[in-house]
Amino acid sequence: MISFDDILENKIKTGRYQFKTLGIVGLVEFCDGIEYAYMSILVAIIQKEWELNQQQIASLGSSFLLGMVIGNCICAFLTDIIGRKITFTIFTGLSVFLIYFTSICTSYNQMIMLRLMFGIVFGTSYPLGYVFISEVTEPRYRGRFGYSMGVLFVIGKIYLAFLCIFYLNDFTSGNWRGLIRVNGIPVAISFILSLFYLKETVRYYLNQREYKVAFEQIDSTILENQKDTDILTEEEKQGLINWQEKQILINQEQELNRFGILSQNYKYITFKIWILYILANLQNMSIYLLMPFLFANNNSNLSSMLFMFILELVFALLLYVFIDDPNIGGRKMVIGYSSLILVLANASLYLFRQHILFLGLLLIKLACRALFSTLGLVCCESYPLQLRSQGTAIAFGIGKTTSIPSPFFLFPLFYIDPYLPFALMSVLSIIMIITNYLIGDDKTMKPLESHKQD
Repeated sequence: MISFDDILENKIKTGRYQFKTLGIVGLVEFCDGIEYAYMSILVAIIQKEWELNQQQIASLGSSFLLGMVIGNCICAFLTDIIGRKITFTIFTGLSVFLIYFTSICTSYNQMIMLRLMFGIVFGTSYPLGYVFISEVTEPRYRGRFGYSMGVLFVIGKIYLAFLCIFYLNDFTSGNWRGLIRVNGIPVAISFILSLFYLKETVRYYLNQREYKVAFEQIDSTILENQKDTDILTEEEKQGLINWQEKQILINQEQELNRFGILSQNYKYITFKIWILYILANLQNMSIYLLMPFLFANNNSNLSSMLFMFILELVFALLLYVFIDDPNIGGRKMVIGYSSLILVLANASLYLFRQHILFLGLLLIKLACRALFSTLGLVCCESYPLQLRSQGTAIAFGIGKTTSIPSPFFLFPLFYIDPYLPFALMSVLSIIMIITNYLIGDDKTMKPLESHKQD
């Protein structure tokens, strides 16, 4: 029985279509890198400029995260109703307007509301990057295309670091309004390109039983990638219909429409992914919230942040080589090694403090980047098409949910002892190692959808 993965490998193959899709959706991941680095800098500057107290800066950080959680939940259910492309285009467009209004806000209350709203619209669009990439790429290249998103995330942070050198005086002062306007350019480009060049995925059309549209898009993509006329035969079209109808029947038998990602076949992997995302997000927030304050206390300048991001990019490019090799890399091994690095790096920071500040923070950032890039792939590979956007977006949302209260305990711990948060993170990273060990199937270089007998 022929599947879409067979058509993808043997007829569509990898070419201009996949790289074009990566370029468009990857710009949002690029902006995600900008946003996370900018969020911590903005909090530090606003605290000084507007004379905010500890409670207010914690609320400012949490408002964006709350918006992201709401946006992730919208993405989880809206995407399967109106499609990946329409959702992506609408919410990237809204992001552009909210970035501009944030740059001209004049009060703390306005900033809280705008950060919440931006979190909602950005949180709806950014999980779709991994969904798009996983659905349009061949199994043998899926990991590398997915990990390219992580590379773009790091490049976004480097882009921000360069801009910070021009727009800011230090970690606590400068022209943050001009900085945020320039940061809106990449998401504006992504919005415009998505209007004209981004296509809905064939898998979505197949799942909606829009077979004629799906076949037309397969043929046009073959012509775009291969420049030949080896389009689908009638036999291949019927084979795809038979395969998809059987997939729909299996989904009905598993009661996916009723229980979704908590159905009998998927609830255990769902809980394990949630635990990993929760712990990874807590670790990530500890870095982004505390790094400007730690660097300021250590009298480091903005170039230190830039140098750290460049080293993170070098590491990301190296991991790109191994992510699709099940013998050297593979999803489980990357998560396991990254969790172990977090245990050691956090413990070392707590013990040796400012003496290894740069090295410790760098190792944590490298491990977090590997974790998030790999977990995005694991989410997409763990669910069938009907649950993919739901499973991915809700996992993102669950992780962000636990990050919302993190400023309220990370900052108090920081004011007791600047390195106390890292002791807590070292203990939590041990739980990540255990959870990763309990994950069974590793779909590195395996078909995205398959029936059991296949």
